[in-house]
Amino acid sequence: MFDICALNDDDLPAVRRVDDWAFGQAMSDTRWAAASDLLERDRQIGAFDGATLVGHAAAFTHVLTTPGGSVPSAGVTWVGVAPTHRRRGALTALMRHQIAALADSGEPVAALWASEPGIYGRFGYGVASRKAVVTVPRPVHSAAPTTTGMTVVLSDVGDGLAGCVEVYDRVRPNRPGMVSRSAKAWFEASLDEPDSRGGASPLRCARAVDDDGLTQGYSWFRTRPDWSSASPEGTVTVTEMLAASPEAARALQDVVFDLDLMTSTEVWNLPLDDPLLMWGHSRRLRPAIDEQLWVRLVRLEEALVARRYCAPVDLVLEVRDDLIGDNAGRWRLAADETGAVVSRTAAPADVTVDVDDLAGGYLGDDHLHRAITAGRTSERTPGAAVRLARALRGDRAPWCAYMF
Repeated sequence: MFDICALNDDDLPAVRRVDDWAFGQAMSDTRWAAASDLLERDRQIGAFDGATLVGHAAAFTHVLTTPGGSVPSAGVTWVGVAPTHRRRGALTALMRHQIAALADSGEPVAALWASEPGIYGRFGYGVASRKAVVTVPRPVHSAAPTTTGMTVVLSDVGDGLAGCVEVYDRVRPNRPGMVSRSAKAWFEASLDEPDSRGGASPLRCARAVDDDGLTQGYSWFRTRPDWSSASPEGTVTVTEMLAASPEAARALQDVVFDLDLMTSTEVWNLPLDDPLLMWGHSRRLRPAIDEQLWVRLVRLEEALVARRYCAPVDLVLEVRDDLIGDNAGRWRLAADETGAVVSRTAAPADVTVDVDDLAGGYLGDDHLHRAITAGRTSERTPGAAVRLARALRGDRAPWCAYMF
């Protein structure tokens, strides 16, 4: 058994040791100072074996964009267990403790990025957004740059940061899965130490600026030259890219994807409805689809009310939730594009659904359709599960630009 306790500043050196071991890394002092400064001191918990910290978990206070709305969200992060104490129940104790605390905190939803995706389904999390990973060969466009009405400005990340923040804040309310981002989070993400570059260039920034001087899109990227063969075969790695308009996206791509001496551009995080994946040559990109945000419905009624629905639906759901008793049982969901009414009911259930599958569809992904096909969701009223899945779908693919 492990003691689960709140942590304070005196525990930070031990947190650093556990984090280094759990994630196989060693942060520099500068990186550690920025990363640990992000931690909200009253939202850290640790698992102790006697007096020794052997595991920890934390949460950020976020606002999560939902289809047609937004909801307060706990951004679960820094979950790790020392290698000496794996598979002994420390992680389970941490997650159960955290989920119980979240249910009392007033946040209807929790979300996380999973380093090991096999873990979190056990705790009621479902994959609610996905991303594409692509390698873009050069040239991917026509030889001549496209006329977009945009000027691309190159700088280091620090000089371009204010414009990037403006773009992010304009895009965030319109893309389910996006989360609010604090000034500390921006600082930590833009920190560019030489020992963290892995042999690549400093982190660079390209901004698409319109005729009024307003930044409409940005890309952060590194370049890695390669002269090992008879001709240069360098690689561009895009760490973050976001645009408020198709014109801004195209202007950025015309520059970043077509740098001299580079033969390909690696983009690790694209939304599944990105136009880059829709062009006639998208097969050349060989996109790999990966999970992204995992979502946990913590306060079910409030979570379901905090979004809009793509199609009218009026159903009774039998929700199975082994960890949060207040979520489990029968709920009537009466919803449409204007909002939802969610209430307890004793009426017979139309659909029986696990809380992780309901969470998987929460941001508008087609997760619930896949759960139906896999036999994970059952129905007592014919067609009810499909009607629920259709109502949960969003107008845009859910996606998160910021890995927290």
